[in-house]
Amino acid sequence: MKRNLVKTLNKKKCDDFLPVLNNVFLIARYFGISGFGLTLAFGWCLILFAMLVATNCVAIWRIVTLLGGWLKKSSDNGLIGRLSGAIFYANALMSLFLSSKFVHSWRKLSSYWLSMETNTALDFPPDVKIKKRTIFITAFVASIAVVEHALSMVSATGINFPPEEFFYRYVTISHGFLLRTQDYNLWYAIPIFIVSKLATALWNFQDLIIILISMGLSSRYHRLNLYVSHVITIEKRFEVKKRFGTDLYLQIQVWRRLREAYVRQSTLVRMVDRRLGSLVLLSNINNLYFICLQIYLGIHKSSGGTISRCYFLFSLGWLIFRACSVVLAASDVHLHSQRALKCLHSCPSASFNIEMKRLQYQLAHDFVALTGMGFFSLRRELLLEVAAAILKYELVLIQYDN
Repeated sequence: MKRNLVKTLNKKKCDDFLPVLNNVFLIARYFGISGFGLTLAFGWCLILFAMLVATNCVAIWRIVTLLGGWLKKSSDNGLIGRLSGAIFYANALMSLFLSSKFVHSWRKLSSYWLSMETNTALDFPPDVKIKKRTIFITAFVASIAVVEHALSMVSATGINFPPEEFFYRYVTISHGFLLRTQDYNLWYAIPIFIVSKLATALWNFQDLIIILISMGLSSRYHRLNLYVSHVITIEKRFEVKKRFGTDLYLQIQVWRRLREAYVRQSTLVRMVDRRLGSLVLLSNINNLYFICLQIYLGIHKSSGGTISRCYFLFSLGWLIFRACSVVLAASDVHLHSQRALKCLHSCPSASFNIEMKRLQYQLAHDFVALTGMGFFSLRRELLLEVAAAILKYELVLIQYDN
């Protein structure tokens, strides 16, 4: 009965963001992300976690043996190949843990989010397009990730080989840092193949979580800002009319509830930031590393075939696009948290009251943004700073190459 009541209130007063995001988290169980209780999904999460731990141990051991010179015959993959492979699977391992941890905390976060929507006397306009945007972004990221990974497989194996040699070529070429040619076995190849696909899914999903959560928070701020704009329009309409008694009391109450709504919204952002910050930090560091790696390989590697060149350009473009999308989506939270100030500044002085003054001070001095565990805040300036760092890195590589 209570659940049906919540659903009814949700349909009446808020948009479809929370149900859609819950469905995304349900789909995420298929590649190991589990959040609630001892279920089959949790068991699958533990199995994948163990497989990733084993993969990372082997990858790290290969790096150690290469550095120590203990291998009599090393594979064609040098230190960079082994290091990048180890970092890729280490990212997948941490992403699995942090994503599952966030999904586990989502029940509490979504309950608070829903209570903000339902337990308010103000009728905020719903974001009617948030459901379509969420579905489109999810489908777009999934589709491009599949295409990019398919290109990486074709680039690694080529196309002129018998089908029965696919596993052999793929594992020995793309995962030479794990399995040497002389150690190849089909029973090793199949788990490596499965883990590599799941690790790629986890890498893309960690960025998708940040983008979707940021979209939801920005949408909520956008709805609050629209309501403020609507109230300011009404204030301008009755600018010449003095308010006394009940009218003045009702006006102050509206602005008080608006200010409290912004307080609850900033509290929600900070609650999300505490649980999402580690994933934000991991995502940004990982994306930056692999962008620099792709640029390095593009400068130093000899030009391959057409498929390899297409994969390099597509992969680098997708990496940059995804990294920029994470920063831009998260930075929108900070931008939308201050957009109501412009409306408040345009309010007629005759309608100005103590609650409006408090709201104005609150929005101007309360810094609201998603962060990477407090090390940096996701604002648009960060994008330029990272781009400048990558450009310097590329110039240094070109200088050494010359």
